[in-house]
Parts: sequence; C-alpha cells; structure tokens
Amino acid sequence: MLRRRPRRTAPSWVRHPAAAPLLLAALYLAATVVNVLLALTMDVLWPALFASVLALVTVLCATTAWRRF
Repeated sequence: MLRRRPRRTAPSWVRHPAAAPLLLAALYLAATVVNVLLALTMDVLWPALFASVLALVTVLCATTAWRRF
C-alpha cells in the first residue's frame, strides 16, 4: 500500500488574510519615503504630489489589513 505524504502548506502568517495588504502597505510606505526624500533633494513638485498619492494608497492598504484582522 502506498504511503501518503503530508501536504506542505505555507506558514500561518502567509495564509492570514491581512498579510497581503500589510505587505503592500509597507511597500507603498517605502515608496512614499523615497519620493519625499526625492522631493526635498530636488526643487521639483511632482515627487511631492506622487508621494501624497502613495501615502493615500498606503492608508487604504493599512485600513484594508486592519479590517481583515
């Protein structure tokens, strides 16, 4: 008789429903910081505008993750 192998599953934190939005929020937060630093270094307006949009997306992702907890 053949022996069944146990199924390999991902760790529990990867399968958590809030894992993906939290990861996206962290990535968007890093992009926001980079764009703020770019806007401060250069005297150009577009990185600051883009950073504000990224900050809004970061808040939306964090809110989604908070609701999934």
